[in-house]
Amino acid sequence: MVDTMARLALLVLVLVGCGSTGTLSGPEPLTDAGPALDMDGADAASEPDAGAEFQPDAGVARPVDGGPAPDAGPPETDGGPAPTPDAGVVAPEPIPGDDVRMTFATVNIGRNYGTRAQVASVIRRVADVVGSKLGDQFIGWQEIGEGDPCGGCELEIVQSAFGSGGGWNTWRPAGTRPDGANERVKVPVTARRANGGASARAAFASPGWAGVSPTRFVTVVHYPQRNLSMINTHLIAGAWSCKSNRDQRRDYWRRGWDTLKAQVRREHDRGRNVIVTGDLNRPRGANSCNPAWDPTSLHGQARIIGGAGIDYVFAVPAPGWSFAFDRRGDDSIRRGSFDLGIDSHRGHWVTGRFGVR
Repeated sequence: MVDTMARLALLVLVLVGCGSTGTLSGPEPLTDAGPALDMDGADAASEPDAGAEFQPDAGVARPVDGGPAPDAGPPETDGGPAPTPDAGVVAPEPIPGDDVRMTFATVNIGRNYGTRAQVASVIRRVADVVGSKLGDQFIGWQEIGEGDPCGGCELEIVQSAFGSGGGWNTWRPAGTRPDGANERVKVPVTARRANGGASARAAFASPGWAGVSPTRFVTVVHYPQRNLSMINTHLIAGAWSCKSNRDQRRDYWRRGWDTLKAQVRREHDRGRNVIVTGDLNRPRGANSCNPAWDPTSLHGQARIIGGAGIDYVFAVPAPGWSFAFDRRGDDSIRRGSFDLGIDSHRGHWVTGRFGVR
């Protein structure tokens, strides 16, 4: 009995020394183990870098029409600046020639002068008048190098008065006659500030006729920076003024007119705005020598915007475009005429704009 009681007392002492019966004495629980990991191993509690806004696909250029993005390609390695969030959005290019102010002039300098100084003063007057007008400037010349008293001086003076230093360029292409020979036109075109990428050509209009008419051409200059084709010509005289050999004159005139119409149609069909300048040697109004006609039969979209008498400026807007006159503060149209002092012609100019409708 004594042995049994001693064993019980010893057991109680052991239990008291190890702690109470409701508590396990193992190690302290961990309190800095951090957040749990998700199934992919990423930190479930992480946030985007607070120093920069998160921009998904910021470096991928996307089409502005909302279509699928193109392949971003390999990562950049040139160390350049990081793309901005809108780097993939490209602003639309401006439409060439849309709402650009331009001045157009037609000038027949004639041949009735005696000295180089006289014709030089006329050409410099054209430079002063047209060069002072608003916007880009375009001039269609007639009778440059056409049996002139000073020979080739006219073109030399034009190139001097309208030099490249002032932003001018003069186009005088060679045309091909029916016999295959080439000949420089007498109807050049001069322009300012719109000559980048321009190109010129000449289309045969009517044959030469000794003592009556030189070979006639239609000059076409395309100015892609303005979506503009400038067409200039000079048709045979006397067809509509009761001169001798009327039938042959009218035949040559109609050939030139048909060529002019074909060139206007060609340029218009290519989506280009067209300006036509020229001495058509046919008045607007009917008389005993000139049956009634419609000059705007040149083209279905043609309208006369300047000139007087037998000198014309037409506008032929491209499909989807229109032409508007530039106006002064009193709402009058910016256009006019000025004396040349040679023959009976005057210079004529008009300012306006082509615009997308």
